[in-house]
Amino acid sequence: MRINGSKGYGMVGSDGHDSGRRQLQVVAATLAAIPFLSGLAAMIAGPSTLPGDNSRLEPTADSEYRFASTFWFAVAPVIWSTVPHIERQGPRLRAVCGVVFLGGLARLVSWRHTGPPHPLFVGAIALELIGMPMLVAWQAKVEGRSR
Repeated sequence: MRINGSKGYGMVGSDGHDSGRRQLQVVAATLAAIPFLSGLAAMIAGPSTLPGDNSRLEPTADSEYRFASTFWFAVAPVIWSTVPHIERQGPRLRAVCGVVFLGGLARLVSWRHTGPPHPLFVGAIALELIGMPMLVAWQAKVEGRSR
């Protein structure tokens, strides 16, 4: 059912309750700000944006760090593009969340090889490995309720 003839916004399930769509939109849009801001800062300021790290990277590593940050930065617009019709954007959201999940696995490999990261990045690992699958599951639930 649609409210006030809108194009799917504020969808209400057959039981008269919000399908969770609006909350999912807010959470997805808010979470996307994290890679957007951190990716942008890393592209501009380089590794000096890393918490607890005052070391200077060699030019090649600095270049690679800034280059890789563009992909993190690019995650945000992809997530934001799913927000208006998030109940129909399962494949796109799953793809981008899958990429972020793989990034979390890469962080675990780094942790194993070099030791624990800064606590901020331990939180990032949790968000990437637990939060992304939860976001995908939530979207699937909203999609199912919208039918």
